[in-house]
Amino acid sequence: MARILSVQSHVVSGYVGNRAATFPLQLLGHEVDVINTVQFSNHTGYNTVHGERFAAAHIRDLFAGLQANGLDRGYTHLLTGYMGTSDNVHAVSAMARQLEQTNPELTFVVDPVLGDDGALYVPEELVALYRDELCPRATLVTPNQFEAELLTGIKIATLADAKRACDALHQMGVPNVVITSARIGDDASTLHLVGSELCARSGTKHQFAIGFPQLDGYFTGSGDFFAALLVARHASLANEFAGLAGALAKACELATATQAGVMAATRQHQMSTGIAADPDLPRGSRPSDMVRGFELRIIPSRHLITNPTASFQAFAI
Repeated sequence: MARILSVQSHVVSGYVGNRAATFPLQLLGHEVDVINTVQFSNHTGYNTVHGERFAAAHIRDLFAGLQANGLDRGYTHLLTGYMGTSDNVHAVSAMARQLEQTNPELTFVVDPVLGDDGALYVPEELVALYRDELCPRATLVTPNQFEAELLTGIKIATLADAKRACDALHQMGVPNVVITSARIGDDASTLHLVGSELCARSGTKHQFAIGFPQLDGYFTGSGDFFAALLVARHASLANEFAGLAGALAKACELATATQAGVMAATRQHQMSTGIAADPDLPRGSRPSDMVRGFELRIIPSRHLITNPTASFQAFAI
């Protein structure tokens, strides 16, 4: 069982950030403590959002409280998602350093939440901070295609490009890389996960890919959900693989199977509402009832978290 500190966003209603991550981590047998970087009424895909972005002082103060009571001892994993500001990135970097002093074997998982589909949704200065400050400390990073391109400067159009991007992240100091979704070639119906694992014992590199169907819709929080699934599965496989290559690919297979099932259940639920989901609606113009229909069906699909029915196989690249 892992003990995980998760530092991400939070919403009152819906499933993004810590709301998307906590339940699957716990359901798969791990202890989770959370620090929220924001608290919003709902995610930003809705037309109206109320709430507050927390300053770095808030994050540092909460962590100081954990330290004062010795509650920072025993964390095996630090999982980070949406930071939003450069000050928060600095605060989390300092937190990682302190946790590493307590546990030199800490697994630091960085989901570099910067943007998607060619658009940033954080200040541009955060790209360099993730690349220069967080990635060199990370054990595992989980960028999407756009984020991987931002961090490495490599445009990804082929699996060979994705491998080069993984290699660039390895050169920054990251031993485990998962590009969670990339459009490869002209097949619009399929996305690819691309992973690369440096074997701790042999120093060899294991690179792989998994193809999975792309579903049309306005899904939010899927990256947060996937990162949590990956952390949970990878933590559970650590003893089985004992530092040998293969744990990351197996964890990705299981996480992808759950993700695909939950996404399909979510799409089916949205269609059952009878509310049209017209394509290419920009943020700010999407009806709230339609957006609500695309909230991830995590709780009704809990059986797919523990026992996914789909099956995906990684292949070497």
